Amino acid sequence: METENSFVLKIISKLQDPVPQYVLGCLPAIATIGAAPWEEFMDKLIWLARCLGCPFTGLFYSCCIKSDKTASCTYWLPSDCFITNNGAKITYRPFGAHAMNISQVALMDACVAKASVLERLSSLVSFYYIIVGIFSGIARVAGPSVCVDWPYIPLALSWTLPAIYRRTFRKNLVVRDPKNILDGEKIIVSNHDPVDMSNQFARVAFTALFSIGVPWITVLLAYFTPPIGFYCRSKYLTVLCSIWSFNSTLALLSHLKGEKSADATKGRGG
Repeated sequence: METENSFVLKIISKLQDPVPQYVLGCLPAIATIGAAPWEEFMDKLIWLARCLGCPFTGLFYSCCIKSDKTASCTYWLPSDCFITNNGAKITYRPFGAHAMNISQVALMDACVAKASVLERLSSLVSFYYIIVGIFSGIARVAGPSVCVDWPYIPLALSWTLPAIYRRTFRKNLVVRDPKNILDGEKIIVSNHDPVDMSNQFARVAFTALFSIGVPWITVLLAYFTPPIGFYCRSKYLTVLCSIWSFNSTLALLSHLKGEKSADATKGRGG
């Protein structure tokens, strides 16, 4: 009986241990990178997991989609919601490497809302801890030996900074599923001019390089932090960054091939 009581007390004591503040400070970054306007909680949860496990998917919306209401809302629509000027259907979503001019849709106003002060401040909290984590990681390379792995969490999430920046400084957020607002109405698209397409390809390339390359900076900093070597901290981060890079590469190839939907749940993805 005493052994069982001792075990229970240890569990309770462990639960009472506070989570490091820099870990809690990174939670808004995870919520920001996985924000989606879908109504079903499970859809939101799956999208959050998908964005957290694949930086390219999480950053694409922030880096490649314009901030105007039409672009921000229509990004969440599947390819069958778009048609060309002559009424032909397109087989991919008109964004990124396949970007097209999208006609203005007045109904999209019903899908957006002003970003609240709380949402902006919570994003700034993550921004603060990630920036501090970056400088801390750089400083520790030249500092004394410290066998603590937690500070590498905000550093490892440094790839979320573009999404945090956009979430903080943009005026409008998409809060309703645009597909429910359209009610079957089609959106007309037309081809971009060559200059605009070059800009779009540059944005996609930047997103790919940022999502695949930036996480590995954390591994380098962890490796060169005294004592220098490929220890546990480097091994764990290497596994994490390998997963991120592999998933981001697959996401990039899928995008270049042409995606039918942003949502891969309930048979809506492609």
